[in-house]
Amino acid sequence: MATDGPRLPMEFLLAVAADAEPESAAATVTAEQVHGMAEAHGRQYGQLLEALLRKPYQEKAPAWLLETAVTNGLRQAAESEYLLGTTAELVALALAHPDCGESMRTEALLRCPDSLLGTLGTAGRPAVLTGAVAAELCRRVPQRCRMTPDLIKEPTPAQLVLRTERLHDDVFDAAVALLPDAPDRTRLEGEDYDSWSDQTKATFSAWERMWKIVLERHPDHHVRLVETAVGTAANHVIRDQLLGSLPWMVEPGLLRRIALDDLSRFGAAMLVTRVCRFLLDGGSKEETRQHFAAELADLDDSGRREVDLYLEDDVLEAKWGTDTATFWVRHAADGPWRLVLNPAEAKPSYGDPYTWLMPAEELADLGLRFAETAVKALQTWQPKDSYGISKAADLRWVHAMLIHLPEVTPAVRKTVQIMIRDARRGQARPRSYDYRAQEDHRQFTGLLDAISRIVADPLPQAPATRRAALGDPAQVTPRSLSGVTPEVLDEYLDRHTGDDQIVEKALLSFAWRSSYQHDPSFTDVLARHSNPQQAVHTLTHELRRRLGGNPANREAWAQHILALPGCRSETILALPAWTALKSRGSHNGRTHPTVLALVADVLGDDRQAWRRLTESPISHSGPNAWLRLGDILNAAADDTGWPKPPASR
Repeated sequence: MATDGPRLPMEFLLAVAADAEPESAAATVTAEQVHGMAEAHGRQYGQLLEALLRKPYQEKAPAWLLETAVTNGLRQAAESEYLLGTTAELVALALAHPDCGESMRTEALLRCPDSLLGTLGTAGRPAVLTGAVAAELCRRVPQRCRMTPDLIKEPTPAQLVLRTERLHDDVFDAAVALLPDAPDRTRLEGEDYDSWSDQTKATFSAWERMWKIVLERHPDHHVRLVETAVGTAANHVIRDQLLGSLPWMVEPGLLRRIALDDLSRFGAAMLVTRVCRFLLDGGSKEETRQHFAAELADLDDSGRREVDLYLEDDVLEAKWGTDTATFWVRHAADGPWRLVLNPAEAKPSYGDPYTWLMPAEELADLGLRFAETAVKALQTWQPKDSYGISKAADLRWVHAMLIHLPEVTPAVRKTVQIMIRDARRGQARPRSYDYRAQEDHRQFTGLLDAISRIVADPLPQAPATRRAALGDPAQVTPRSLSGVTPEVLDEYLDRHTGDDQIVEKALLSFAWRSSYQHDPSFTDVLARHSNPQQAVHTLTHELRRRLGGNPANREAWAQHILALPGCRSETILALPAWTALKSRGSHNGRTHPTVLALVADVLGDDRQAWRRLTESPISHSGPNAWLRLGDILNAAADDTGWPKPPASR
């Protein structure tokens, strides 16, 4: 490359390239001058070439300028992947230029790295360039290969191109058509079964990962991919990825169509269960075919094959197919339907949950459709053995069903209660100590507790709050009430209006609540009681037995009591003495004025009584922390023996 000629300042050349007319630019900026800037200015040199092609040489350019732009762009792309966006613009300008011949374009794309090829084929590029990119891609991938795990780390050119967003339709279609095909399931003669099985699982996992990347990068092509995949091996993996891995970014109409299509496959699973039950009840295979002839005729080829496994294969016993319906909903709730049923779980490793394209009410409707399907499966459920169910997946579909049903009917409640007893047996089974087993056990226990609370509540509960169901009021504790949202607590109290015991537990829950939780207020809950004043007095007098807990609980309770307008003196005197004397008023951090006034009223001017108060056995913690203020003051005033702490629970 020539470097002769005057070395003009780069700022001057950029100004000329941006502002000059083509004639004056050609006279002012020579090839030698442009070439001479290459080594001296590096990246800024590319800016000069781009500026020249955008204005003075936009319609007509010398071959040396086009070749220089391509060479410089490809060199920078090879040096750093971070410059792909900048270099792509320069190369694209040159290759789409009216004076760029087909041979130059073809030869340049031959030198183009796979990582840059997709960027040159994005939407908005001239057709002459995107067509050439698609042709070059087809040249690089003359034949589709089978998917292997290695192709995730070392992707094909088609995979790399599809990692570029906003591809031109022609480039996108060409790349999709060249993606690796479905994995090969063939097991070679003499191949170890476990090794073959592990390799097959790894390969299919890689294939799913490949499609997930494509679907993540091209949400505007979701419909196109779903429609073109019909009848191909990729059909189910694309649909399962959209439904199970990326549902928040799927257009609502498409997501609904995929979800309902998936639910329609349950019919075949249900028929398998019924057919196998019929066979186990003594029906012959021919009698079974005749009995279910109409339903078999309505199945598609895939569904018919599932049933035929039990009607034609002498090896596959009917008892193995009786749980097909429950296995179907179990797999759906644990896999492709999990995020649709629990939208809040769709979130990155850090940060807030994703924003869904589908509105909440439409997601709730899909949840209802799933729940109605799960009820049909529930009707076929039977305990398997004396060990009981023990995996989180065995309960996840039941929990999803319960929280999405508009009403938990007596029939559903009865069967779920049998499942709970079965799960209690499974919960008691010995567990492995590895992390996965322990994590599954944790989830199993959480799901079992949540399901138990839902069916334990004797009154109907709306789906909106059923996810945080509190269960039977007789079993609810103040501690459990302290952790629920104001909406859940209000709804629970509304449904159990007139139950003073649950109101008292809700009042005690304020001793466990964080200080920043203001809704609902203590007085709002107290107003629900049939006898508010008597309630706070009884609760305070029996605080150790009814509440228990630590100093912070006692202090929180005292603050709520002392803040009540018109609170009776006998109630304040029933507070734990240490806690009451340490309670602060609103001024200067001193003892609460109401407490001071009561102490002064009982002890008066008796100096000995005041001295005895300072020698009392009250304490910050331990049993003596529960000694009541009134009992201590009376003992100090009357010079009698100190009282014993009230009984604990």
